[in-house]
This record gives sequence, structure tokens and C-alpha cells, in this order.
Amino acid sequence: MSTKSSDDNDSNPIPLSSPKTRQLADTSSTTASASETTGDEVHLDPVPQSTSGSDLSSQSYVTTKAQSVSESAPLEAEVTKWYQYPRAWIKGWDSHAEFGLDGSDGNANTLAMQAGLELKRKTERYTVGVDVNYRQASSRSITTEQNGRFNMNFDRLLGDTSWSAFTKHGMEWDKFKPFDLRLNLNGGFGYYWLRSDTSTFATRFGAGASREIGAPMDDWIPEAVFGMEAERQLTSRQKLKGKLNYFPAWEDFGDYRLVSDLSWEILLDGSENLSLKLAATDRYDSTPQGAKPNDVYYSLLLLYKF
Repeated sequence: MSTKSSDDNDSNPIPLSSPKTRQLADTSSTTASASETTGDEVHLDPVPQSTSGSDLSSQSYVTTKAQSVSESAPLEAEVTKWYQYPRAWIKGWDSHAEFGLDGSDGNANTLAMQAGLELKRKTERYTVGVDVNYRQASSRSITTEQNGRFNMNFDRLLGDTSWSAFTKHGMEWDKFKPFDLRLNLNGGFGYYWLRSDTSTFATRFGAGASREIGAPMDDWIPEAVFGMEAERQLTSRQKLKGKLNYFPAWEDFGDYRLVSDLSWEILLDGSENLSLKLAATDRYDSTPQGAKPNDVYYSLLLLYKF
């Protein structure tokens, strides 16, 4: 029996595994178990792909920080430089230049010319206007008319009411009047019965003084002022304007000046800047000092808005 057992042991030898063989076997078994568990093909790549959570969290932190900075940053306030104020103030002006010319040759040799400039700025709180006019006429090369006017008006609403405060400054020069230059300064209060983009009607009352430089009575004369002004946009192409100012002396209301202006503007077809202007001006002075008390001017002008 001992012989048989010895033969059986010799026919089935038991292999002895070396350390290297055990390492390969362990690696193979580990790889096989991982393949069975995930069902994916396994690559033994010495440089693995970067799927670490630290990169994702870093990117998320940067994005969150940038968003918080942009959200918390205050809005930059718009600052107007000092040199931008004149340009900003020029915007919003309703301005135009006007020119008219007529004449004749033959039995009567005449030439008449009128030019003017009007600047006006109207806002929700105030209205400012500048008006300049010059007229000249001649007959047979002899000047029969030559005069000029300058007026500046400022009117400001008082709070949220229809009341306003105004100032007026005027200068008048006429070669055929007994003075070299007439000045007037006035101020007071007004009331707007209508004030919109298409209609305006206001009445005014105030006080001031006038002076006729170079006249026989070259003194400042205190005077009151009563006035009214109206403007109406009749259609998209027609506008009607008128104003009346009465300047009586405080000492004697029979010593007064009366100035009235009326004009009708018609926008020419096919144009946005060119208009025809039919205008009439009446100037009455109760103390003409040797000249005629009344002067009436009428004209048909070409008006260019800019």
C-alpha cells in the first residue's frame, strides 16, 4: 500500500509558484474582476484622463466669484465734463434765419432788404429767446429806411404752477428816429393759460425802465409793462404767432409805447427746413420827439430752420 501511494504522488506533481508568477496571477485576477464588475473594457494607460473633482470645483469657484463680483460692482454714474455743457445746452434750440429782398428799376429805382435771426429754447421749466432783425431800404440810391432790433427774453415757471417770472431786454436803433439807441429793461410775472407743444398763450405784468440815448430827453424813464403772447401750430405745416406789449410811463400812462408783432409761417412742400413767413410789425410811440408816432413794417421772407 505504501508503494501505491508513492506512485500516485509521483503521477500528479504539485507545481510550486514563484513570486513573479504570483504577481502576474494577482494582476490578472484583479483586472478580470474589474471587467466583470463594470462591463467596460479596461485599458492599462500610464497617463489617466483628468476627471478629478478638484478641477471642477476650482472652475465652479472661479465662475461663482466672477458672478458675485459683477453683481456687487456698483453701476458707473454718467459724468458730464465741463466742456460738454455748451454742446448739451445748444441741443433743443428751435432756431431759424430769415431773409427777404425786393426792388424795382425804371421810373422808380428802389431796393429793400430784411434779414433776421431767431433763437428759441423751450423746456418743461423755462423758455429763453433771442431775436435780431435788420431792415434797409433805398430809393434812387438814397437810403430811406435803416433800423435794427435786438430782443432777449427769459421766462421760468414757478414750481408746479402756471405762474412764471420773466425778464426782458431790448435794444432798438433807427437812423431816422431822434435817438441813437433805445434801451429797455423789464421784469415781472406772467401766467400761462395754455402751454403745450402745439399751443401757447400767456399774459404778463411787470415794471422796468427805458432810455433813449442821444434824444433831447436822454434819461431813464420808469415804466410798467403789460403784455400777451400766443403761438398756435395750425397744421403740421403752418404756424401762427403773435405778441403785444404795452409800455406806459409810471408818471403818466398817456406817455407810452405799443409794440405788436404778427407772423404766419408756411412750410414749403418737399422741405423740412424752408418756410415762407408773412410778417407785420407795428410800433407806436406817443412821444415821437419830432418824428411820426407810428411805424408799420410788413414783409414776405424766406425762412431757414437749423
